[in-house]
Amino acid sequence: MIAPTVSREALLHVVKNLPAAPRILAQLGTLLLDPNSDLTDVVDLLRHDSALTARVIRVSNSAAYGAGSRAGSIEEALMRVGFNEVYRLIGLAAVAQVAEDSLRNYGVSGTRLRENSLFCAFIMEILAPAIDLDARAAYTAGLLRSTGKIAVDRLAPGPLHIRNYAASGQGRPLDTWEMETVGIDNCAAAAMVLGEWRFPQPTIDAIREHYRPHPTATPMAALLNIACGAAEKAGYPLPGEITYWDVTPAKLELAHVDSDMIERAIERAGYQFERAREAIS
Repeated sequence: MIAPTVSREALLHVVKNLPAAPRILAQLGTLLLDPNSDLTDVVDLLRHDSALTARVIRVSNSAAYGAGSRAGSIEEALMRVGFNEVYRLIGLAAVAQVAEDSLRNYGVSGTRLRENSLFCAFIMEILAPAIDLDARAAYTAGLLRSTGKIAVDRLAPGPLHIRNYAASGQGRPLDTWEMETVGIDNCAAAAMVLGEWRFPQPTIDAIREHYRPHPTATPMAALLNIACGAAEKAGYPLPGEITYWDVTPAKLELAHVDSDMIERAIERAGYQFERAREAIS
């Protein structure tokens, strides 16, 4: 059977109905690069999305950010966590908003999607400085790497009539199944969506290439592949992806990490993950 071809227009039409949180996260990343920006600018940006603002306040009041008086406004929430922590806080709130629903065509619950995203993000953030990668960009790549799955899942039940991966995948790698049934794989879809949202190109390239990072791929792509394998090892896998995460010498060399670094990162990420999971539950 020849798979239908998903047009850019069809995919982006679906994306228009997704929560605005990732778009705001992209704008926030640009804003935080400006040395003249302050919390007032961040507040003004967040006010464009009342749902995200409410989530940020709720996350800031969680045990992950300490006890004490509860924040009642977005200004109080951001002051509570501090300017340097703003991006991570809003990233947590964003992934909670975007990955709230199950991906029924992938057989993935919203909870598992959030868990995988968070664990990947923390591994990326931990390892990035050691290899001279921007920690914020690396964190974002881990956090949003499954954006393409969300977009593709939203295409059904339209004209594509995608069958559930668990029922029709028959053990095939996920991107093979996607190409045969939808005509686009989730990595390419994510790159298209994140480009529309104006995320930095290195983040987009890392997500596009992370299933099978080739010898000329970016170190961030290889590191994202390794981070996803770490999430699988920690007990937060997504269906159909295990075949991508073999740790090879070539992959380690491309990512500029070693096995000891990965194991230490998994341990640190586990602690951060438990705090974050409680914050967005």
